[in-house]
Amino acid sequence: MKRETICSLFLLFALLGPLDATTIRRLSFDDLVSKSRLIVIGHVIDSRTFWTDDHKLIMTAYTVQVQENLKGNTPQAIVITTIGGQVGNTVLHVAGMPVFGNGQSAVLFLEQSGAYTTVVGLNQGNFPISNGEVSNTVIGLSFPDGFATKPVKTSLDEFKHQIQLRLGR
Repeated sequence: MKRETICSLFLLFALLGPLDATTIRRLSFDDLVSKSRLIVIGHVIDSRTFWTDDHKLIMTAYTVQVQENLKGNTPQAIVITTIGGQVGNTVLHVAGMPVFGNGQSAVLFLEQSGAYTTVVGLNQGNFPISNGEVSNTVIGLSFPDGFATKPVKTSLDEFKHQIQLRLGR
């Protein structure tokens, strides 16, 4: 009986194939604001993909032109680094890690992780801007409680107002 159960489970997982999600702690909007060292509105002007010095990870460094600082102060351009990217024929994909295109605008919740400035909570801290609205779908993430996250979509002005309220301004 035990052997049949193990074989059945193995077969089930083999048929499912690889699952494409990263499980992390769910962050509330208050968590995002308080955990962030910086919150900026900006757009991506450049990207560079590279191997880490120990050649174990591929990283992508995005240069973001800052249009507005909502928390903290930054230079006019900052570099945000994520794990993943492509170097030659080698691709590293991390489910739930933000990936930005040149020219993409977003509200970004940022923290310092060692030598790198990174997005808080992977895609949880990335709110792309389109037609005066911000949205966030946290694609590629799952949470320990198993519940899906309700997608966010609101006007940029209201989103900024909600951040300012939480910062006591």
